[in-house]
Amino acid sequence: MAARTLSSRGAGPGPGPGPGPGPVSATAYPDTPAEFPHHLQAGAMRRRFWGVFNCLCAGAFGALAAASAKLAFGREVNMGLCVLGIITMASTNSLMWTFFSRGLSFSMSSAIASVTVTFSNILSSAFLGYVLYGECQEVLWWGGVFLILCGLTLVHRKLPPTWKALPHKQQ
Repeated sequence: MAARTLSSRGAGPGPGPGPGPGPVSATAYPDTPAEFPHHLQAGAMRRRFWGVFNCLCAGAFGALAAASAKLAFGREVNMGLCVLGIITMASTNSLMWTFFSRGLSFSMSSAIASVTVTFSNILSSAFLGYVLYGECQEVLWWGGVFLILCGLTLVHRKLPPTWKALPHKQQ
């Protein structure tokens, strides 16, 4: 006998999956896949985009905070540049945490958000290091960035897990 829920009128469980007094529970049809309607799937793609966008911004602001800290606490820095660097570091660090928390709320998992922020931070650090300090990274470093990018694409391509109902015992 299939499980049915009680209706608002207080009627008992019905005799099967046919029309009855109350709505059918999800356990009545364990083999039927639950799919999102089309309008909710479009919303999920929008949420995923905003999650990635916020995580990319968080990584860029984290790199900017590190670069401003390096400028503020350098060896030959006057007091005005030191204060400006500390203020920039504090504000970009708070922006980084704001965007990261927003990215976490939009992402499907915290692992996806963390890997995206890490990738963005590495690329932003390389760009800022080249622009501000003239640093050039080695081929091995870029190989590691490429491997992180490959892992990131695998993580983002993985579909969310589908939940299957546990089989019920027949009595």
